[in-house]
Amino acid sequence: MSPNVVDPRLTAPHRLYFWSNENIDTHKPAHVHVDSSDGFAEFWLAPVRVKDLGSYNDVRRARARRIVERFESECLEAWELMHGSR
Repeated sequence: MSPNVVDPRLTAPHRLYFWSNENIDTHKPAHVHVDSSDGFAEFWLAPVRVKDLGSYNDVRRARARRIVERFESECLEAWELMHGSR
């Protein structure tokens, strides 16, 4: 299951999400997946930095990063609700 972290109407055309089961055994630090019709990437949170370059080009990746930075606190709150502390 991959719930939206932020209302997609606020981040369109990007979707911010994480997998509900991805932290069960690995205890990875908080991160968020970002995708849109033209690609995807992953970003660590606190501080925001690229985790996986994905398929975005540099311009699109920078745009996705700005969106993650804008909604970082919402992403961290959702991560903690689902996975516990970061």
